[in-house]
Amino acid sequence: MLPALAVPRPFVWAIPGLQSLMELFPPFLLAVPKKKVSHSRKAMRSANKGLKDKRNLVHCPGCGSPKLAHHLCSNCYSSLNRAWKAKAKSNNGSYSDVPMALD
Repeated sequence: MLPALAVPRPFVWAIPGLQSLMELFPPFLLAVPKKKVSHSRKAMRSANKGLKDKRNLVHCPGCGSPKLAHHLCSNCYSSLNRAWKAKAKSNNGSYSDVPMALD
């Protein structure tokens, strides 16, 4: 049995059970375009993929800067946050006495 294993055999390309090349590769690997897509055709296809204009912009009633509807105004929030931190700093770092809403 040992001499039979030592005899070099030629490499066999035909694997049993493999009927065609389609069994090796899934079909999506073989899908390639037949012609080059021109710049104008590519631009026409991707014309509707552009960014849309925002229609939910409103002015903040507090400061008047533009903001998204139903969202906090970044300017008002930053000024409130600075005021809260300053008040907490004056209370030795305690947020317990700092009001979380404007009266």
